[in-house]
Amino acid sequence: MKYIKELQAKKIFTLADVTKLTGNDNTAKSLMRSYKKAGYITSVRRNLYASLDLANGNVIANRYEIGCGVSETAYISHHSAMEFHGVANQVFFEVTISADENIRPFDFEGVSYRLTKATIADGVISPPYNPLIKVTDIERTVIDCIRDTDLAGGLEEVLECLRLIPQLDESRLLEYLSAYDQKNLWQKAGYLLEQYRDLFRLSDDFFDICKQNMGVRKNYLIEGDGLIYHPDWRMYAPEDLFSLLNEGDDVIV
Repeated sequence: MKYIKELQAKKIFTLADVTKLTGNDNTAKSLMRSYKKAGYITSVRRNLYASLDLANGNVIANRYEIGCGVSETAYISHHSAMEFHGVANQVFFEVTISADENIRPFDFEGVSYRLTKATIADGVISPPYNPLIKVTDIERTVIDCIRDTDLAGGLEEVLECLRLIPQLDESRLLEYLSAYDQKNLWQKAGYLLEQYRDLFRLSDDFFDICKQNMGVRKNYLIEGDGLIYHPDWRMYAPEDLFSLLNEGDDVIV
């Protein structure tokens, strides 16, 4: 049990981490086989291990720590980031992780870990109370969920989550929109956030910048009947966007 305290402090670790402790790769492999057999550690996925609580046998790490442990560049994003920040309308048995490299999805203890390739690096933070977690800040999370509604539980869930957010920093929203620099995203984000402009106290300048960058193409927010054209945003969408919350069967474009 020489290295148990160190591994429990790490919570999530790889063979390389144990090799650093033992100083020898073969010793590390032997140690991990022994610890796994004794019920001190368990395998999460290939070359990713978790320490177990010696009192009850439960995994010490939470789902966010496990998600961030899959790669040095991994961080919690999209709907899982909404959950982390406490503004999700629903809690899923799924964790969405962004990373610089392609990583295969996996399941562990009833939770599915879904990986997506990161395309910008801005807006990733580590909470001061837990350095094992990296997560997108709330503004980056909002932009990501508007951009990738399929990773956010659908448009209806995004609308509900936005209602639960107490405030947003529009300068950060613009920073992340500029980092992505996608005309359709400027358009969609401007249109959707305008529905909450009073809640978030977003300025006219914010929406003017969105309009200046959205291009001239007309787009559809969703597929379906009964859409009307919103000329300010060149967007076909329901006359009352929040009517979607009572329907729940539209397909996001």
